[in-house]
Amino acid sequence: MNTVKVDLAVIGAGPAGQKGAIQGAKSDKKVVLIDRLGLLGGACLHTGTIPSKTLRMAILDLTGFLQSNYYGQAQRTAREILMSDLTFRVNKVIEDENKLLAEQCAGNGVEVIYGTGRFTDSHTLEVLNAQGQISYRVESEKFLIAVGSKPRQPIDIPHNPEVFLDSDQVFRTTQLPQSLIVLGGGIIGCEYATMFAALGMRVLLLDRRELLRAVDGEITGYFCEYARQQGKMDIRIKQPIKQVRLSEDGQAEVVMEDGECMRAASLFYSMGRIANLEGMQLEKAGVELNKLGNIPVNELFQSNCAHIYAAGDVIGPPGLASTAIEQGRLAVRNAFAMKTRSFPEFFPTGIYTIPEISSVGPTEEELQSQGVRYEVGRAHYKEIARGPIAGDISGMIKLIFHAETLEVLGVHIIGTHATELISMGQMALDFRVKADYFVETIFNYPTFAEGYRIAALDGLNKLGKGSGLKRWS
Repeated sequence: MNTVKVDLAVIGAGPAGQKGAIQGAKSDKKVVLIDRLGLLGGACLHTGTIPSKTLRMAILDLTGFLQSNYYGQAQRTAREILMSDLTFRVNKVIEDENKLLAEQCAGNGVEVIYGTGRFTDSHTLEVLNAQGQISYRVESEKFLIAVGSKPRQPIDIPHNPEVFLDSDQVFRTTQLPQSLIVLGGGIIGCEYATMFAALGMRVLLLDRRELLRAVDGEITGYFCEYARQQGKMDIRIKQPIKQVRLSEDGQAEVVMEDGECMRAASLFYSMGRIANLEGMQLEKAGVELNKLGNIPVNELFQSNCAHIYAAGDVIGPPGLASTAIEQGRLAVRNAFAMKTRSFPEFFPTGIYTIPEISSVGPTEEELQSQGVRYEVGRAHYKEIARGPIAGDISGMIKLIFHAETLEVLGVHIIGTHATELISMGQMALDFRVKADYFVETIFNYPTFAEGYRIAALDGLNKLGKGSGLKRWS
C-alpha cells in the first residue's frame, strides 16, 4: 500500500473536482485527485451533460430536424437510424474530452489516483481498487468532496435495462424503441423526451406536477405548445402514478391512480438525483448530511468539519455543471485563504430541449410575488430576420425590466441558440444595464442577438403609453 501526503485531496473528478484540483495546483499546493470511474470528467462527461448534449446534436444532424420547417418532415427517423449511429459521435466526444482533461491534470502537476475513496478519520483516506483492495493511503491537510450524483429511483421500477432506462443506462441500450414513456418533467426528462420525439418516435411525457417548475411560466407554455405541434409528443401533467410494470409481452406499462394504463416499448425515468456518497464513511470524518442526503455547506463551501469542503451535486441545487465548476474553484481558494469572492448572485440555466431554453434572473411569477413593478418586452424569432433564415420562427426572447428605473431584471429565451444568447442577459444583470441600452446599441444583422433590441423596444413602447415617457421607435 502506498502512502501519499498532500495539501489537498479531491475526491471526484467531475467539473467541481477537476477544476478545484487544478486551482489548488496552480496555487502551488500538492494535490491528489481521486476518482472511482477510472476516467476523468465524472458523470458529467460519461453519462450526463456531455453525452446527452452530443446525442441531441447527433439526432438533429442525422434526422435533418432543424431543416424540417423548410423541407417538410425530418429526413430520417428512428426506423432508419441505429443507436450505434448516435453513440459513435458520443463516444468520440467522450474520448477526446477525457484526453483533454488528463492533459490538463498532467500539465498542472495534479496526481490522479483511480479508485474508491473512503475516510478512516478526518485527515485520512484509503483508496480501494476495482478488486476492493486498499491500494493507497492519502493524508491531507484539506479535502474537497465532489463525487457528484446518480439517478434517483423513488418508485418501484422493474429491473430490465432494455426496457426501463435512466440517464446512466440510456447509452447502453442497443436498439432504439419505436415508442417511449418518459417519467419526470424536469430538465433531464424534458430534454430526452424532445430528443426521442425528434427521431420520429411516439413519446408520452408524464409528471404528477407541473413541467419545468423553475422556468418562467410563459416560456414553459411556449415549450408545451411547440412540443404538441410537432405531433410526436403527448404531455400529461398533474396525474399521480400508481404502478410501473413490465407487461407479459415485454412492454413498459404505467398504471395511473384512476386506473388508466399507458403502454410503450420502453420507459425512461428521470425523477431527481441523489448525492453519490454511499461507502465514503463520512461519519468517520465527522461530516454531517442533511435530510436530503446532501452535504450542507456555508458560503465558503465548507462542511461542518472545517477543513473538509464540498462542491457540485453533493451539496444540492442547482446541480449544474457550470455552477459546479465555479463552486469547486471557489472552495479551494477559500480552503487556503486565497483572495476570492462570493459565488455569483446571477448565473444562467441552460436546458437543451428541442427547442433550447435558457434563463437568468427571476421569472415573472417571482417578481409578482415580490411586488416588483416591472415591464416585459418580447422579440419573437419570426420578426428577427435570422429566425426564418435558420428555420426557427417559433422562438422568443423575453426581457423583463423595472418599470421605473428600466434596469434589466431577468431574461428568458426559448429557441435556437438560447443557451448562447443568454450570456448577454447575464452581463446586463451583472452590470445593472437599463433596457434602453439595447435600443441604442448596434447589433450585427441578421443575428438572433438583435432580438434584445426588438424586445427592449417592445417593452419600452408599452411603458411609454400614457406615462409621460418618450415613445421609442
